[in-house]
Amino acid sequence: MIPDMRAPFLFLLLSSTLGAIERANAAECTVEHSDNDAIDDSPFLLKAFTDCALDSVIHFERANYSVYTPVTLANLKNVTVHIEGNLNLPSNITQVQQAINATLNQPSTYATPWFYIQGEDVQIFGSDDFEWGRFQGHGQQWWDIGNRVLRPQLATFNVTNGLLSGLKVIKPIAWGWNLPGRNIRAENHFVDAKPDNGTRDNTISFPFNTDGFNLSGQNITVDGYYGHNGDDCVSVINGARDIVAMNGYCGFSSHGLSIGSLGRNGAEHTVQNVLFKNWTMDGAVYGARFKSWTGGRGWADNITWEDITLVDVSTGIFITQNYYDQDKGPRPDNVNKSSTKISNITFRNFVGSLTTNWTDGSCISDPCWNFVPGIDTTKGIIFDLYPETALSISVQDVTIHPFNQSAEATTVLCDPTTLAPGEQDTLGFKCENGPFIATAIVPRSTGSSVGLLASMNILSILCGAVSLMLGLSLA
Repeated sequence: MIPDMRAPFLFLLLSSTLGAIERANAAECTVEHSDNDAIDDSPFLLKAFTDCALDSVIHFERANYSVYTPVTLANLKNVTVHIEGNLNLPSNITQVQQAINATLNQPSTYATPWFYIQGEDVQIFGSDDFEWGRFQGHGQQWWDIGNRVLRPQLATFNVTNGLLSGLKVIKPIAWGWNLPGRNIRAENHFVDAKPDNGTRDNTISFPFNTDGFNLSGQNITVDGYYGHNGDDCVSVINGARDIVAMNGYCGFSSHGLSIGSLGRNGAEHTVQNVLFKNWTMDGAVYGARFKSWTGGRGWADNITWEDITLVDVSTGIFITQNYYDQDKGPRPDNVNKSSTKISNITFRNFVGSLTTNWTDGSCISDPCWNFVPGIDTTKGIIFDLYPETALSISVQDVTIHPFNQSAEATTVLCDPTTLAPGEQDTLGFKCENGPFIATAIVPRSTGSSVGLLASMNILSILCGAVSLMLGLSLA
């Protein structure tokens, strides 16, 4: 039998190969700036990144840069960027909308980025001074009026062999960094998407869709994250392979450490080999979340959430394979009788508390977007599964308690008729709509198809790690 701890050790081995690579840079450019916030500094960015696109170091001085036009910084090769200044988007909403509507920047999954960065061997370093090295989105004014039209994503980092270190995102309009590239490390990342005029449960304005990272690439490590988000701190989406997200704090009203959403409009989406490890989820709607749409297709395999501390969250662990837009009417018929299949899903070592509200300030429809029948403030686990499409799900060492109550008061939502044969034996708790009752996990036989699939996953990860290490040794 393949031991359950295979994923963390292998992923950490793989991510350890992404250390700093020593490079020889031949040229240096300093990005000019106007020192006048009425003047657009975007042309200065384009010039510097064109002049120093190869074997270069690019410096942003300790100054405010007015980046009033979306920019594509492409065809970079062996470039190191030091951001000592602040990069500020327009404070005028209409100006942003007009610019994002006109830009030719390549769209991401959710929106068009203000910064599109593409190349190979690219490192970006933020300032060591907390007040500098910031991307300022002026999102507060968007949240105050509930404007969700023509919102940009902050940035796409479509790079092979990349590093993002010490970046700070302040009041983003919506989504933060999109990483569709390969062999990327993001470390010591900071996000402030908390509104200045409210709390999680009683917001005057809500920072919708303020994801920290959207990860769709391959071999990506996020190590060190501190954020106040109004949506997922980390969202792993279609196409992602070999992802590690570890050592983070999610505050305000995060919607979790998430897989998905997957399978919207019947799409065939896939995700494989993901580890979330050592996170504190403070005030989140969800601690760990998997979300795929009704009628979706494809699969998600070998995903682990481990060592998660919950502080006053709405629901600790959540899976739905039946998501739909609550504000557009009842759940649509699953005419294709299909679902995004899930396998080898592990939730291990969760501890902490639930809050007194099962939703948050993002609830603007009736029913709320996260409503499921039977939900209340005692639900530590909710599994909304599509029949017989969830294989080898395991819940281990979970201690979650409702607000001001003991863990014995924790309840779950889980329909046992949706479990595939034999799944209750490996689930780790009694699947029912009722109290949380931990159960012994019965080992699967070594000859099972699940064991064979896990063996193939391990071989794939090891081969990738070896290839990457060989490539770096020759660089």
